[in-house]
Amino acid sequence: MRTARCNAGFRAGEVSTMRMIVICGWKRETLIEREVEDLGPVGRFPCLECGGDGDWSKFHPEPETLAENEKACVACKGTGWAYVGL
Repeated sequence: MRTARCNAGFRAGEVSTMRMIVICGWKRETLIEREVEDLGPVGRFPCLECGGDGDWSKFHPEPETLAENEKACVACKGTGWAYVGL
């Protein structure tokens, strides 16, 4: 969970979140509503490609053929988080 900025009207340790519509897809025609954590100038939410665990191998047709360094999600670089400008 993220910690909100103290100068934003929140006390230290409180979490500031908002609902946002994220536009994604190859042609940018898919709308997904997500809970986004406010990190100041950016927002953070679980990766849309891997579901937030950073492991893309569960979608590969033959995951046992992947080396350990090939299992990280390409979209979030294995962190499990996606970021959006606020």
